Amino acid sequence: MKLWQVLSGSMGMVMAALVFAEEGPLPSSPESPLLSYQLAVEGLPPRAPLPIWKSTPVIVDSNGDGFLDLAAISRVGDGAQVWLGDGKGRWQDSSQGLGPADSCGGGVAFGDINRDGMLDLAVADHCGGVFVYLGNGKGEWTASTERLNPALSHQINLEEEGENTLTGAEDLALGDVNEDGFLDLVVAASDEGGFAVYLGDGSGKSWQESDAEGLPTVKHLGPGAEENGGWANQVQLLDIDGDGHLDVVANYYLGPWVWRGNGKGQWEDSSEGLPRPMIGGLFRGLAVGDINEDGRLDLAVANSINGPEVFLQTQKGSWQRTPDVMPSMLGGAEGIALGDLDRDGHLDLVVGGRLETKGTGYGLFILRGDGKGGWTKLQDTSLPASGLPFTWGITTADVNGDQWLDFAVGTGGAVDGTKDPVRDESALPQLQVWLHQAPSQEDQASQ
Repeated sequence: MKLWQVLSGSMGMVMAALVFAEEGPLPSSPESPLLSYQLAVEGLPPRAPLPIWKSTPVIVDSNGDGFLDLAAISRVGDGAQVWLGDGKGRWQDSSQGLGPADSCGGGVAFGDINRDGMLDLAVADHCGGVFVYLGNGKGEWTASTERLNPALSHQINLEEEGENTLTGAEDLALGDVNEDGFLDLVVAASDEGGFAVYLGDGSGKSWQESDAEGLPTVKHLGPGAEENGGWANQVQLLDIDGDGHLDVVANYYLGPWVWRGNGKGQWEDSSEGLPRPMIGGLFRGLAVGDINEDGRLDLAVANSINGPEVFLQTQKGSWQRTPDVMPSMLGGAEGIALGDLDRDGHLDLVVGGRLETKGTGYGLFILRGDGKGGWTKLQDTSLPASGLPFTWGITTADVNGDQWLDFAVGTGGAVDGTKDPVRDESALPQLQVWLHQAPSQEDQASQ
């Protein structure tokens, strides 16, 4: 099954960088290869307390040279950054023209917004809103839109709302939601704004805010969105029900949520069976793929208390939770990604989370899927099991072209004032790329 990973665009139509991946649990067997990983961070920012890489990294060939590149946005940093890959796990900064300065983290997405055949970059910043940068195919960027912001566009009085009201964007997705041939933006607010939908005109410079009918918006958050609610950690655009129209999937303040689109920029709630916890904001990481291989896309989400959770899509379009994915993860999960890591035809999980409730920091874990919704945690992967700071997001891709999936992770320490702050005890850089490492002959012989 194909897992839709990163949006890119061509002639106004959304294309996707696909990772051929399958999901499911599978116990260790002689036919299953060992999985081991090594860091590939040459050219990436060195280890330092700041910035915090508060985003899910994106991996895509941004300059058309045949090698995958890396992009992310930082908190307490200099905005979005892009690094060109050489196909061997080395990186070169290519962020000329990008911003915003003093960024707060958020999300990034690629697409050919102005239909010139070259990828452009859309950036959601937690504090500053939405920025769009047009690419020239050479790793250089020109700002075309700055500080698109649903709260400001509706003239919210920040003094009346209070100093804690944020006017930024937590994440965004690119796609042609009204099917007019131009890429549009679906933006998740960082505080009380719900979602905003901006319709593109193919220039990258002009965006028309739509009514976003059916989605929670700054004008109508809907029931249950109490004070300081209405934001979303992650948002994706994809055809979840196979009807040919883009749908919105998000880790909303109230829990994982699905809104099915009709191709006219209108949506309908389709979240029956998904959790609605008493506490808001528990879910961060979000991945979509056909986990049980029934031809329907399913959801894998990271719950900051319960750990990774999987919800299978039923024939009727509702959702059914599977048994506990990783009972040993007592401290919750934050980042999550899907991919066929062991090349057995089933989707596997990469999870960033804590085995203990306090004090150990976060680790990275591989769960092998069996194609039926069951999982087995792999041992001896050479990945850190503890000591990492907060794991904000994970993305899988074959970085070095060896036909094995690798993955990138954005990490960073807890924000001041949060409960149970996590210390960085790993001595690793906070933006990480982990390459699959081929097993030695001795390892293969002992398998």
